Amino acid sequence: MKGFLPLAIPVAAGLGLGLSAPSLAVQMQPLAQLFIHLLGWLTYPLIFCMLVSSASTLGRQREPGRIAALAFAYFAVLSLLSMLFGLASGWALEPGTGAVLASASSPAMPVPGETPASMPGWLDRLPSLKANNLLLLAAALPAGLLLGRFPDTRVPAWVERCRLRLLGVIKFVLMLAPLAAFGAMAAAVGRHGLAPLLPLLKFIAAINLASALFVLVVLGGAAWLAGMSLLRFIAYIRAELYLVFFTSSSLAGLVPLSEKLQDLGCPRQVTDVVLPFSYSLNLAGTYLYIAMGLVFLTQAAGVRLGWHELAWMLGMALISSKGAVGVAGSGVATLAATVALLHVVPPELMAILFAIDRTMKCRLLTNVIGHGVACVVVAAGDRCLDRKALARALSAARSP
Repeated sequence: MKGFLPLAIPVAAGLGLGLSAPSLAVQMQPLAQLFIHLLGWLTYPLIFCMLVSSASTLGRQREPGRIAALAFAYFAVLSLLSMLFGLASGWALEPGTGAVLASASSPAMPVPGETPASMPGWLDRLPSLKANNLLLLAAALPAGLLLGRFPDTRVPAWVERCRLRLLGVIKFVLMLAPLAAFGAMAAAVGRHGLAPLLPLLKFIAAINLASALFVLVVLGGAAWLAGMSLLRFIAYIRAELYLVFFTSSSLAGLVPLSEKLQDLGCPRQVTDVVLPFSYSLNLAGTYLYIAMGLVFLTQAAGVRLGWHELAWMLGMALISSKGAVGVAGSGVATLAATVALLHVVPPELMAILFAIDRTMKCRLLTNVIGHGVACVVVAAGDRCLDRKALARALSAARSP
């Protein structure tokens, strides 16, 4: 409960304001948007510094190279499994059957990233850093490898100082998370009410059920192979999950999750390599959402796909999803890009998912749990996981 109450109280206050004074509640959205802006400006440079630092060691030491190889193999397997799990769940649960397509063209549905009419102009003009993680990888990896050729220069120390300072600033910004949670909840309830789109409740229930099953079965199996109880691990990082849930940003959990994993027994040489790459290449919740969203749209449009079309859809979704980031709205934007590439359903049908994108918290939570499990699995595979620290931390996490 320690990590829950500081965010639950402002969320409850935002809910009350949204129901009692909708027009005033909508004006609270800048609190959440400013928080996301700040996280973007700070977290992406942090990931860049972590990637540069990690890549610079790959050419000098054998161990980080082995860790990276294990991580990439794990990410590839999890990406494919999450996509297949999303497709299978969509076919089994049929969330798109009976969808009301008339609402797809409704102008009342907000588009992620669109500024409401009541938004102050200064925030609309404030640029946001929405870096594609593939671009971060493309820039950081060669820079780090080049830096590894010149270890005696001052640049490695400068990169490390930047990393530490960014960590400190982000910890300060995270103190604003309750205000962001209040603004996000107040604006959402003030604009849409409690049940804005009843026909989509089936899809919301289906994606949450599929995500929970994926976490328990797939991630639970991976954790079991690493010798860790998944449920105890979830209890251990529950404060970070609360933070991600109420702020709608998995980036908010990056710094505290890294510290928690090191206390869990994952050495920094693992977390500094695996975690930033995981935030770029191991978004299991987003992949599952994209696959299930594609099935939902094809079912809603009454489109039947053959095996070759399904294989093409899976391949394109795997490629386009690698550009997704950890902020709410990136998943539906990536899904929209995939739909546009595939030409399977009319692109305008994507509007049916825009209005409920902010409810897809299961996508973010699955991603964060997947990031943590990836670090533990790689550390266990590299035989550098501190089993005593793991047992001690998980034992203390048993009690709420």
